[in-house]
Amino acid sequence: MIPLSDLVEVGAFTKPHGLRGEMSTIFDSDEAVEAVIEAGHVFVELDGLMVPFTILSYRPKGAEALLLTLKGIDTQDFASKLTNKPVYLELSLMPDAQLDDDAFYLEDLVGFTIITSEGSVGKIIGYDDSTENLLFEVEAKNGSEVLVPANGDMITEIDEAAGTVCMDLPEGLFSL
Repeated sequence: MIPLSDLVEVGAFTKPHGLRGEMSTIFDSDEAVEAVIEAGHVFVELDGLMVPFTILSYRPKGAEALLLTLKGIDTQDFASKLTNKPVYLELSLMPDAQLDDDAFYLEDLVGFTIITSEGSVGKIIGYDDSTENLLFEVEAKNGSEVLVPANGDMITEIDEAAGTVCMDLPEGLFSL
């Protein structure tokens, strides 16, 4: 079993294409498309496990999108279960340009303090990416654990040097 730390998100399935399980897949970059084609497989998280899928065939669909036929996915019903799921590839298979040591990843936010209009409200102790909506696991000042939507529209600033994430959150979220 490959750990998530050895993988990098390179794109996401958007929706099934046709009736035989082909998946419309959008990628983060041209380099990601090339790396996936060269690797001949992708990983998808299913029931908490990173599952590899062999690419049987692919067709271009725009600049950074492919229609993928994956081994074991041969019906529209099965393919629909993968809709909006992130697609991963081994970090070691990505070109050097993608392995920038200065790059900033979600894992890097663990330990950062969340700041709102009410001031410091807690520290990010983890994240939950098992659902469609990413959540920060936050230890509130009172010691309770609060799940906070990590929606890009709610994040107003990330200050790496200060270790803070400024967010515009609904009032009362930490008093529930």
